[in-house]
Amino acid sequence: MLVLLIFLSCLTACSSSFIDEMQTYESECLTEGAFTCLAGGCVAQDKYCDGNYDCEDGSDENFCINHPPDEHYCNDTHQFMCADSLKCIPSAWVCNEEVDCSDGSDEVNCPTVVVPDNANSTCKGFLCDGKKCISKFWMCDGYYDCNDRSDEDARDTCRHILHSKTLHDMYLHDLSYCEKRGRYTCLDKSYCLPAEYMCDGLKDCKDGSDEGTFCEHWPTMCENHTCPQNAVCKPQRFGPSCLCETYKIYNTTTKQCEETDHCAEEKPVCSHMCVNKGDHFQCVCDHGYTPDVAKYLCFAPDPEALLFFNTRNDIRYVSVKSKHQVIATTGIKQAHAVSYDGNYLYWVETAQGHQAIMRARLDDVKDSKQVIAALGLEDPGDIAIDYLGDNIYFGDQKRGIISVCRSDGSVCTTLKTSTKHPRFVTLDPRQGKMYWVDWHEREVIMHANMDGSNAEVLVNNLSSVATGLALDAPNGRLYYVDETIKVIRLEDRMIYSFFEEPFHHPYSLAVFENTVFWSDFTSNTIQTTDKIHGTTFNRNILLSLEMPVFDIHIYHPVLMNKTQNPCSQHDCLICLITSNTSHVCACPDDMQMVGGHCQPTPGYRPQYLIVGAGSTFSRVHYNAIGNPETHGTNLDIGRVQAMAYDSIRDALYIYDGQHKSISHINMSDFTLGMTELLLYKGLENVVDMDYDFVSDNLYVLDAGRRVLEVVSLRNKHSTLLYSFRDQEIPLSLCVMPDYGRMLVAVLESEENNRIHIDSMGLDGTNRVHLLLNNVIGPNIRLRYSPEMNVVYIADDGNAVIDVIHPEGSGREIFSEVLTTVASLAVSDTHVFWTDRSSSRLYWANVHEASHKTHQIRRMELSIFPNQTHLHILTTTLPPDSKNPYRQHKCFQPPTPCSHICVQSPHPPHTTNVSSMGYTCRCPAGFLTFDKCMEFVECRADELLCHKSVECFAANKKCDGVKDCKFGEDEEGCGDTFAESSDTCPVNQINCHGLCIPKTEVCNHTILKPVVPVSKPLMCDSEEFRCSDNSVCIERSLACDGHSDCVDGSDEHPDACDVRSCFNTEFMCAIGKCIPISWKCDRNEDCPDGSDEVGCDTRSCPEGTFQCGNGSCVEVYKRCDGKSDCPDHADEEGCDVSEFIEVSEHVITCSPWEHPCEHNKTMCLPLTARCNGKVDCPGATDEDGCDFHCGGVDSKYFPCKQEYKCVKKAYVCNGRKDCSDGSDETFEACVKVNKTIPLQHPVHVAESCSDGYRCGSEECVEWTRVCDNTTDCFDGSDEGGLCGKVCKYGTCQHKCHTTPRGPLCTCSHGYVAHGSTCRDVDECKQRPCSHACVNLPGSFVCACHRGYALRSDRRSCKALRGRLSVIYTRGSSLWAMTNHLHNIHLHSDEGTFGDLDVDVRNKKVYVASSQAKKLFEINLSGKDSTSDRITNIGIPDKVALDWITGNVYFVDASATASYIRVCNFHHRRCARLQKLPSGSKVTALSVDPSNRLMFYCTTEAGEALVWSASLSGRNVSDLATAQSCSGLTVDSFSKILYIASDNPSGIMELNYDGSPKTVFHFSKKDLHSPRDVALFEDHIYFLSNSHLSRCLLFATKTCDSYDHVINATNFAIRHESVQRDDITNDCVDKVCANVCALGPIGAECVCHDGSVSGDGTCPLVKTSELAQFNGWTYQEYRSHSVSYVLIAVVLLLFALYLCVFVYYHFIKKKNAADNMHVRYKNAPEGVTQIPNPFIEMPDAAGYALGSAAAHEFVNPLQFVRNYWQESFFKKKPIGTAGLLFDTQQDLSDTESDLDTKETKRMIIHKFN
Repeated sequence: MLVLLIFLSCLTACSSSFIDEMQTYESECLTEGAFTCLAGGCVAQDKYCDGNYDCEDGSDENFCINHPPDEHYCNDTHQFMCADSLKCIPSAWVCNEEVDCSDGSDEVNCPTVVVPDNANSTCKGFLCDGKKCISKFWMCDGYYDCNDRSDEDARDTCRHILHSKTLHDMYLHDLSYCEKRGRYTCLDKSYCLPAEYMCDGLKDCKDGSDEGTFCEHWPTMCENHTCPQNAVCKPQRFGPSCLCETYKIYNTTTKQCEETDHCAEEKPVCSHMCVNKGDHFQCVCDHGYTPDVAKYLCFAPDPEALLFFNTRNDIRYVSVKSKHQVIATTGIKQAHAVSYDGNYLYWVETAQGHQAIMRARLDDVKDSKQVIAALGLEDPGDIAIDYLGDNIYFGDQKRGIISVCRSDGSVCTTLKTSTKHPRFVTLDPRQGKMYWVDWHEREVIMHANMDGSNAEVLVNNLSSVATGLALDAPNGRLYYVDETIKVIRLEDRMIYSFFEEPFHHPYSLAVFENTVFWSDFTSNTIQTTDKIHGTTFNRNILLSLEMPVFDIHIYHPVLMNKTQNPCSQHDCLICLITSNTSHVCACPDDMQMVGGHCQPTPGYRPQYLIVGAGSTFSRVHYNAIGNPETHGTNLDIGRVQAMAYDSIRDALYIYDGQHKSISHINMSDFTLGMTELLLYKGLENVVDMDYDFVSDNLYVLDAGRRVLEVVSLRNKHSTLLYSFRDQEIPLSLCVMPDYGRMLVAVLESEENNRIHIDSMGLDGTNRVHLLLNNVIGPNIRLRYSPEMNVVYIADDGNAVIDVIHPEGSGREIFSEVLTTVASLAVSDTHVFWTDRSSSRLYWANVHEASHKTHQIRRMELSIFPNQTHLHILTTTLPPDSKNPYRQHKCFQPPTPCSHICVQSPHPPHTTNVSSMGYTCRCPAGFLTFDKCMEFVECRADELLCHKSVECFAANKKCDGVKDCKFGEDEEGCGDTFAESSDTCPVNQINCHGLCIPKTEVCNHTILKPVVPVSKPLMCDSEEFRCSDNSVCIERSLACDGHSDCVDGSDEHPDACDVRSCFNTEFMCAIGKCIPISWKCDRNEDCPDGSDEVGCDTRSCPEGTFQCGNGSCVEVYKRCDGKSDCPDHADEEGCDVSEFIEVSEHVITCSPWEHPCEHNKTMCLPLTARCNGKVDCPGATDEDGCDFHCGGVDSKYFPCKQEYKCVKKAYVCNGRKDCSDGSDETFEACVKVNKTIPLQHPVHVAESCSDGYRCGSEECVEWTRVCDNTTDCFDGSDEGGLCGKVCKYGTCQHKCHTTPRGPLCTCSHGYVAHGSTCRDVDECKQRPCSHACVNLPGSFVCACHRGYALRSDRRSCKALRGRLSVIYTRGSSLWAMTNHLHNIHLHSDEGTFGDLDVDVRNKKVYVASSQAKKLFEINLSGKDSTSDRITNIGIPDKVALDWITGNVYFVDASATASYIRVCNFHHRRCARLQKLPSGSKVTALSVDPSNRLMFYCTTEAGEALVWSASLSGRNVSDLATAQSCSGLTVDSFSKILYIASDNPSGIMELNYDGSPKTVFHFSKKDLHSPRDVALFEDHIYFLSNSHLSRCLLFATKTCDSYDHVINATNFAIRHESVQRDDITNDCVDKVCANVCALGPIGAECVCHDGSVSGDGTCPLVKTSELAQFNGWTYQEYRSHSVSYVLIAVVLLLFALYLCVFVYYHFIKKKNAADNMHVRYKNAPEGVTQIPNPFIEMPDAAGYALGSAAAHEFVNPLQFVRNYWQESFFKKKPIGTAGLLFDTQQDLSDTESDLDTKETKRMIIHKFN
């Protein structure tokens, strides 16, 4: 007995040592989801089966499918390697009649029984090592007991040992009721030995407890021992004992068999509840279950239960009986926990950055998936469902809390309980109990009420890290994993092992009915067993997978029994069950319980993250846990594009990119969705907004207008604060109230992708460059954090979020990102950002020390559609009452300004209010001078004083008397310039004696007054001549705030202070002159917008949009996809991208071309690369063309700054082989297709033209070099030659002190050439729409006649009128205008084809090949009329010479095709050229100003481009193209544009055929272009059913302009497209046929195409002549005479009637005597009567001409005679036909006889 006690003491001591050792937990094991190694320790779950051995014993890689296990490890750990080497399984699984190896090799040859040959041996077991005898139970048990390892030999020993599951073998390992079965339990619980193996001389128990000193009396131990009735004697190690019958136990004290409580045994005897009945027990099933026949097992009714489980990336479920498996969802980010409540599937994602709690409907997981909680989570654990309170519970072991949320995540709270690192939360809702694993200086299992109360330790003796909990509530037991599966009986906290089978790795558990389910990591299986009988009798594999299972959850409707629900009648925000009859109410963390209801905490304002896309918004309480999607709402806007937050009013301001308006909503009304309109006039494309609480102003950045606007939220006044120069495009801004400044990210131009970040005052002054390097873009976002006093810069080009000091120093990487950052927001604790085209939200903690430690989190927001752009914004607290900025003059109302008060720059964080200045700004149309003054308009004889806003008489200019308050009228008047005052108005600064706007930078060039020059340039009246005689610029560029002349004379006070505009111009408030037709055209053409001031209010009320025809529609109807304006103006310009796209990211060049680096649209042949000739701007085509190392295909790499070659294998290997380190740069790594080894967080800049290149390849700003602060990683920006300063004259432009000595740089617009600088010809990059003039360091744009520059100074706008498109469709002619779309103009016979327009004469010329007619349609009247020409073959393509009216067209007759010309007015036609047989003309265009026509012919699949004179001569083959579907010309630049539909593209050629530098257009919306035309800045073309257009300069992007259904051809109708500065030489040209404009003058083209020098042409057969309305021109000429005569006769007859009426009715009535009229017939034979009346003498015989003295010839006879004379006149012979002065007197009246007698007497008297 003493020996036994000593043995037990030693065993206990060893056991204690073992437990203490195992309780030294590693921190990584405390994370839910960790993998516990077999030899101890844990690794992260994502490291399981990742191909690397992270466990010391390699057990994390031993059961993996994606790679084979290690053979040596399998052997060393006494396991069996399957024949296919894919699995290493425990030896106990070999020959167990269950196939565990994929190839079944573990069950091969198993039936053969090999019995050891012990005939000649005394060994009763297995003989090994030649003399060692071990128990046969130790064979093939997975442990080496023999030195020669023969007991575990898989080939000879273990493969032939029968391990079938016989009852005997099961009893051997089943320790339950071992003693009652007459067996003996080994003290180490290794076996349940049959009685015959006890004291048989061979140790069978592993600890040898079956042998010992007690064996001396073992055979005789029961001989003298007496047992009570119904009991038998059983020898024991301590002596004889009695084994009683069932339900009784032997009492060694009383020596009797006594009744026992079997319900109190450690292992259950019932499936559910057990009731002790004294001599027996009774099993009772829970409500809803059915007992079995034996009445001790309980089963649930149909349907069968579902077991949900999750692998690493998917969630599945399996029917537990039918084993039907279903994959519920895939693509999960390392799923950990899973649960199901009958409606929703819940799971936890634990991948780095994806920690979130999700849910979805099981029948539609993909489309119903939503985030329940993500923000506020750090390490979430299992999910437990409270189906009674409709809550979910989960722990966060890193935050040390247990949270409760409503099942939809709408409301959450944190339980106040004893937690430190809670994991695996498990609930018993019916009893209101909660269980979880925690760490309280040791690993423990806790329990508490479900409200967190009464928390206490349940299990405190865990030997390892517990990994799973499963509650068997009806049976009163809690199952958990502690190395193996263990069970605690909750009633008395008795703990026992469920089984202790070796080589298993259970992880998660579930219990249902009579079955225990668990997942096993070693075998990737889900296994089951009977919870009453254990694994010995009924261990089954429910499911085998090829990946580990992490969590399992059982579901059956019976588990959701809500018969008794304490929360059924509650009105709590969150109901927490505390018992089976009670509950408590809980409030969210930001609320408090008052009177049984949750109310907001007084003085507390929640901090939200506002998330919006389209019109959908959500506000996320980012400092609390909750579902961001339950707080979603829809605002009454179209599409959010920018947001700002007003911390004083707690209001959100939103720019609606669809309606182009700014609205606002108070956060208290957020869920209502009703916004109020703030600003809508003039907005175009707002990309960012920010709020300054000091001045109560909203800053608006409009990239469309390229301006910065400020809006006073006190009075709603707005003004233009800053207009960006040249082609600068603003990208983002952030306001820094603490500095009185802002940062703005600016893209230099669309064609120049350089981005820099500038700092400027909040008043728009003092703009300086802050960052010029390492900013790639194209999308940049800036956000200021006042708490951290830093600015965050999101640069998707660099794939980083940087952080800098507001003054530009200390730039560091905050976090590297893998997405394109679309939006950025900053709070005091986190930085948030979104992806550009997804619904993902990312965030990281701002307080983590290094960017390497930032754990980037993300979640998907399912309420927003995929491929969306999320805009985000954080709200902030209002300024504290002690904030010194509350004393700023702009903060305290009333402000000192009448309209807008803005901060001026000031030192940061100052408490001195007096140092915080301000500036007053005025709305558009006002000028700032002491106060806001309205702009005055002066009379024609007056000039304006632009400083004092006064008018004075023009004749008082330079009269020696100051008529203007500031003397502007005397500036530039000789010596008076030198006497001008240095004082400037408040909005200007003094620059070398001149006043310039504060927004401009005072350069080093001293401006000179405008003085006459000896030989001035000849500038047009619409141009301004620079005083240095260098260039003529457009008048619109003068006095616009930007210097375009090299000497700055266009902005000189002499030119601007008293400037006047023409009568055809409008003067902007700043003094700029624009065409008067641009005023009130709904486009802001003045930089200050004064041309649109007071325009809309004349007809449209506030909140409405004015259409082009003057009608009004509500603003919210703007860009809603439905045309509400008659002219569709409300739907124009709606498709504006939220991002500024740059050409760098658009591949425009063909694969066989080389794109220039600084202008990606400039494409050169590959042969131009490295040809020794500079073709690209900046000579980038010759960069790196040093072939001393063998060229591009060589195996060597040339160092950049030294004549050295290194092997390409050494490039980008982390070691500098070139002395200059050029072999380790990013550029070098790209050339060898390697990834640069990132050894330190630095910006390796590819280009460093505006900064200093460090030795470690960063690029730092020049201001950071030699400043005694190390900015380069290698410190190369300090030391060295920093002490050597620049000397005067060292550099032509700028000199910088560097550690390498003085370095020279050049100003913008120049490139360095040693110490000198050369001018860059920017015009080669096509920066202008029309014309470009290069200037030193700059350039200036100009527009062609009929156009003027827009305010962007690059594009051109037509002077008058709007664009109208005429197009053909079927047999109709249609017009698409801005005033009314799709107007039907005319219909006629035949199908209409090509057309052209005479804009000024309002005529359209249309060809109809089907009708074989050419139409001239007159649109000048109310109804259209038409003329037509026939007998001209088959007219096809048409082009108009609008100068002469000649219509050129193609005769596409099959027999002989020609190019013809006709003139409708002169009714003449001519054939100009006969086209080759088999060719087809596909396009035709004419240029009257240059006297040329162009056409394309297609033959044999090849297109030829031809040119010829307008008379058809001088034919020249210009170019060959793959296809030609359209032609148009730029007559000013002499460029020919050729459209190609296969492949799709537009090509440019010079008129002489020389290839112009090829500029390709963006492929977007450029699909099969045809029928092209030019207008303003675009080339228009038809593409399918759309009219599309491409920009002619800068990025050359294409887009769809409008929809024209089934249009055949089109033409632009606008007077600017047809020049009016060309002389018509044909006006004075005499020509018998068609007069055409020739190269040197007018040419007469005859019918056959010949040119006549004298204007005469040979006769042509009538059958060959063209017919105009059915007649030839000859027939028209003959009929014209007849028509003239008829007209004359009718005119005379009308005259006669008038005279007759007059004399017969009017004269007769008024006269005293009646007048008698006598008609005299002409003498016989006389047909020519010159007059219809003859003179009659008076009484004296004289013809006095009185009315009474006339005798009229019979008018009918007169007309008849004249008609005959006209048509039947014969050539006179001799005197025939001559008239003599003799008349026959045929009258026989009495009066006539008297008169004749008197006349004869008078004649006789004078004779």
